[in-house]
Amino acid sequence: VAAGKHVLSEKPFASNAAEALEVHEAATAAGVKVADGYHNVFHPAFRRLQQVLSTGELGRVEQIEAAVIAPAPAHDDVRWSYELAGGALMDLGCYSLHAVRTLGEFCGGEPELEKAVGGERTGRPGVDEWATAELRYPSGASASARCHMSADSVEMSLRVVGSRGEATLANFVLCHLDDRLTVRTEAGERVEHLGTRTTYTYQLEAFTAYVREGARMPTDSADAVATMRLIDQVY
Repeated sequence: VAAGKHVLSEKPFASNAAEALEVHEAATAAGVKVADGYHNVFHPAFRRLQQVLSTGELGRVEQIEAAVIAPAPAHDDVRWSYELAGGALMDLGCYSLHAVRTLGEFCGGEPELEKAVGGERTGRPGVDEWATAELRYPSGASASARCHMSADSVEMSLRVVGSRGEATLANFVLCHLDDRLTVRTEAGERVEHLGTRTTYTYQLEAFTAYVREGARMPTDSADAVATMRLIDQVY
């Protein structure tokens, strides 16, 4: 930023909200574009879920459930390092929380944290192995954001339950690996396939348009600060 360069950052954006705000303010002052690396929200599968919600097909949104669960990396992996802001919430749960925040537009705005629980990684003091956050939207809808970085299987699902149906993304983080969106209503069930082109390619195209054309960037530095504030609250 100080060198006048535009920046696409890996997620999570910083170790905490204070650091994120420092970067955001520096970018604003320097007049450069800075974005957070939540690549998944640019894939057609995620955008199609947003479109389904906007049409009202599912009725009033009542509950949103996001889960990112994966086997453990090696014990000496950087993701277990307290000094480098490691932990399940920082590596995996940030996706769940960001998805819950992003879908707040269909629930009256930003969710507020009601409860959070977590478990420490054995041999890694202060580093979380798993965490679950329960949240509430202004509309009254509820949300849960789960993560586990030492599981026996992989799950990266996003489920939205409405008054007239529900929709599930099979893998909302890496949509290109499983591009299914399943919608269930009284009219029946349908499965839509939204493409296997990578989430990262869509993100890069969006960032390019952000830099060159001033296009809207849903994961800009202001969004990054909001996400980090929520992560701080969960911790």
